[in-house]
Amino acid sequence: MRRIEAFLERLASGMGALLLAALVAALALNVAARTFALPIVGAGTVAQWAFSILAFVALASMVRGEGSAVGRIAGPVVAGFAILTLTTGLLAAGERVGGVEAVLGWPASWRYLAAAAGAGLAGLVGLAGGWRSLLFAAGAGVALLPLPTLPIAAGIAAFAVAVLCRVPVALALVASVALSPGALSDAAIAQSIMRGLSPYVLLAVPLFILAAALMVAGGIGARIVAAAEWTARRRRSALGEANVLTSLLFGGVSGSSIADVALGARLIVPGMVAAGYPPARAAAITAAAAVLPNVLPPSIALLLAAAATDQSVGALWLAGVGAGLVMTATLWLAVRLTPPRGDPPPSIDAGEAGAAGRRGIDVLLGLLPPAAIAVAVLAGLRLGLVTAVEAGILAVAGAGIFAVAERGIGAVAEAFVDAATQTGRVGLIIGASAPVGFLFATGGIDVASLLPTGSGPVVLLGAVLVSLLVGTVLDVGAAILLFLPVLLPPAVAAGIDPIQATLVITVALLLGGLTPPVGMLVLVAKDITGIDGVYRAVIPYLLALLFAAAILLLAPGATLGLVRLL
Repeated sequence: MRRIEAFLERLASGMGALLLAALVAALALNVAARTFALPIVGAGTVAQWAFSILAFVALASMVRGEGSAVGRIAGPVVAGFAILTLTTGLLAAGERVGGVEAVLGWPASWRYLAAAAGAGLAGLVGLAGGWRSLLFAAGAGVALLPLPTLPIAAGIAAFAVAVLCRVPVALALVASVALSPGALSDAAIAQSIMRGLSPYVLLAVPLFILAAALMVAGGIGARIVAAAEWTARRRRSALGEANVLTSLLFGGVSGSSIADVALGARLIVPGMVAAGYPPARAAAITAAAAVLPNVLPPSIALLLAAAATDQSVGALWLAGVGAGLVMTATLWLAVRLTPPRGDPPPSIDAGEAGAAGRRGIDVLLGLLPPAAIAVAVLAGLRLGLVTAVEAGILAVAGAGIFAVAERGIGAVAEAFVDAATQTGRVGLIIGASAPVGFLFATGGIDVASLLPTGSGPVVLLGAVLVSLLVGTVLDVGAAILLFLPVLLPPAVAAGIDPIQATLVITVALLLGGLTPPVGMLVLVAKDITGIDGVYRAVIPYLLALLFAAAILLLAPGATLGLVRLL
């Protein structure tokens, strides 16, 4: 059974990579057609279909339970329930949807049937999982039962329990919606997810995820770490500072906090422990620093925020530069004030200083490729030369050339497989947020009513406090899509600039990733390093980042300065 499961997982990974390649090729054709007035139609629609189908193919990577023994038991059960719900819903929606796609001329049902095939493949993976297959089958069996009409509170409770058990957020969202059957049928859930994946601007998300994967496959991670370590020089806190600077630099490549914490946990934490850092503190610094890539461009979080609130991606990314630098400075100071025990490194003579200077030039030159890509993307967006999707194509092209030049075509293939899995997971969270938002609206849940009345800063502070609470238990992507459109209007109505309010609320949602009981960034750092006590160790660095958030709230110039200047 294990061989069958592994084969099916590889099959799903390969299908995901092919879908991602089709998405990139279609968008490249679409950009070329618009730029050179070529007679090519339907390429953008093909990309949208590929993105939506990829979200369901990625279900195969979510079947296994994670974390504790409870998570390994709950994971397959919830996966079985959610995957069968989605499969039957997609098949029913495929029968319900009639006509043809206007541009392509294909039957509209094909999109749903292809997605159902992806979800069905995930079901086969679940049934081939050894002892886990029994748990998966039990969850699927529950989905076949006629469920009573439950209040929306039951769905919220189910979601909270699933997340606490480390069930993937996308599956937890689907399960929570399905447990409120009085509001949406399985087919309606599937159709709502498809609509949630349809906005064209969301196609920039897989492009920037792929660009980051290509840069990492090309070895940029090691270059960034080397540059950060050289910059920190020979202080006792040098490796801790290098960890923060790595996140600052990596933020210009990945836009993903999870990718950054994985990089730091593997490449930097072992050296920090060897240099005298307590293991929990080393992992805590890594988790705290991993907030930065989702603030600095090309931040995936801010890209989702722009899509959710219909704002300029370029303006939000420019605001993220100022915010990211403020957060980097406060976190760097906290790390500087909490060095490891032991003696500082010995001083160096003139000869060693000269060698260090030459090495510094080499490592800084090694950062030119990602720096050039970041500058081109930001400049193109701000000057109105490219859209977010076109900027993503530009980033993929540059990163692909870098990866092939450094590591060969094999690195590109691996990057596509990794990026396809990440894209599918993010995509399903985006899609599943749509039916959840519908239930919030129809269930009378008014999060905005929790905000205080008064001046702009007071209202924004209330939004920050709510966001910190939400970010504690919810993945940042889902939190942005569900809560940012609700929390933003009261702050704007109270006189806060939309860009500043969006950025501050997003930062607060991100900081929730450092707090218990879920704290996704802390959990990832803990899982990779196997270190306990990280939640307690992260408190000083969380406080430093909260201080930075207060600066962003009270000093609009920190976020809006570059936007107004450029």
